[in-house]
Amino acid sequence: MKTIAFCNNKRGVGKTSLVYHLAWMCADHGIPTLAVDLDPQANLTSLLFTETELDDLWGDRDPSRTRYGAVMPLLRGTGDIAPLPPVRISDKLGLLPGDLRLFGLEEPLASAWTRSASGDEAAFRILTALPRVIDAAAGAGYQLILMDLAPSLGAINRSGLRSASHLCVPILPDLASLHGLKLLGSQLAGWREADRQLLGHAPQAIPISAFAIQPMGYVVVLRQALYRGSVPNAYQQWLNRIPPAYHNYLLNES
Repeated sequence: MKTIAFCNNKRGVGKTSLVYHLAWMCADHGIPTLAVDLDPQANLTSLLFTETELDDLWGDRDPSRTRYGAVMPLLRGTGDIAPLPPVRISDKLGLLPGDLRLFGLEEPLASAWTRSASGDEAAFRILTALPRVIDAAAGAGYQLILMDLAPSLGAINRSGLRSASHLCVPILPDLASLHGLKLLGSQLAGWREADRQLLGHAPQAIPISAFAIQPMGYVVVLRQALYRGSVPNAYQQWLNRIPPAYHNYLLNES
């Protein structure tokens, strides 16, 4: 089973649309696919649900059907993660819904990273909460997991990336995206190094694997239609610089 995370700290690069269409295409080809909405903005969930369904999903009566509800017992100190069965979208497509309230997990996660250095078991339960929720849902027979992450390099994304095997980077052909590749690569390298130290403090009661995500490629999103199959000159200069930037910053090779 492959778990592919779609992440870029730059907004507006089309990652949610990419995950949405890929999920449907893979499901239509008979591949049991699980879409995971890890973006607190929950745009992927909004694309797959009607407003009436969203109103019911995010209602105060029963938050247990979203990612926020699954980790709520941990945040309240009343227990561990709660089961979160995927919502069935079609015969071959399931969804772990997002929730606007997931923003509330950012601060507890950041605090848990700090406390984990002392081997705090409660901190490790929080750090592994999102990966454990995803792993449990994946046990329902899915062959492919596609994760839509927020446009940030915060604690939620750091935790979510721990459960992914591969990383795909949607990117625009512009200067900001090139600098974003450098920042993303640097952050991933820092997380891997911190993770090696983290594993040495992990309590035996909490199974935790190494941060092993591998870059698998990038997708260039063109916002302007091609003219007779050619790329506009304004984009071409940036398109030429993306491959060496990707190899240098994400793959650490020339």
